[in-house]
Amino acid sequence: MKRTAFILAILVMSAFIAQGAGAAIKMEGDCGRSIFRGEDISIEFDDGTIILECGDEDDVVEITADYELFINGDRVKLDNDQREIVGNYYESLDEIIETAKELSIEGARIGAKGAELGLKAVAGAFKLILEDYDSDDLERDMERQARRIEAQAEKLERKGEKLEDMAELFEKTHKKMRREIDELDDLGWF
Repeated sequence: MKRTAFILAILVMSAFIAQGAGAAIKMEGDCGRSIFRGEDISIEFDDGTIILECGDEDDVVEITADYELFINGDRVKLDNDQREIVGNYYESLDEIIETAKELSIEGARIGAKGAELGLKAVAGAFKLILEDYDSDDLERDMERQARRIEAQAEKLERKGEKLEDMAELFEKTHKKMRREIDELDDLGWF
């Protein structure tokens, strides 16, 4: 039963994660813990364009689906290597957001199954008043269903680890893009 409670706690957390799985992200924190050097960075997709803004500054960075880079509305001229980095950045961020959405939806599904298990446990408690159903039967039923949910949660965890790897690669691409494109480095917050 301890394992069941643990799984239910994880599933409830997954449901909360699912609430925040939109296409807009807000990152806060100091530059020591963030890929951005500024605080209060917002990232959103709008009609296929990534828009990055820093709440502390008036600057806006945009990356189009064609891998064009704009800073404050001005197009930044990119060489082929820079365009490739910008393209990797765009595709990586898009993939991260889509994967996070999928994970949050799957987490919500597993969370719903966990809630269902909780309801079945309550219903099972009422079954205990029957002569041919005892606490061992209830525990066996709950463990069987908990194992199924646990297997799904483990799959979700593996996908989460994959997302973490994607985020690490994105961070490297972000830093490389900042190093290779002076206009981004000059912003001070990117």
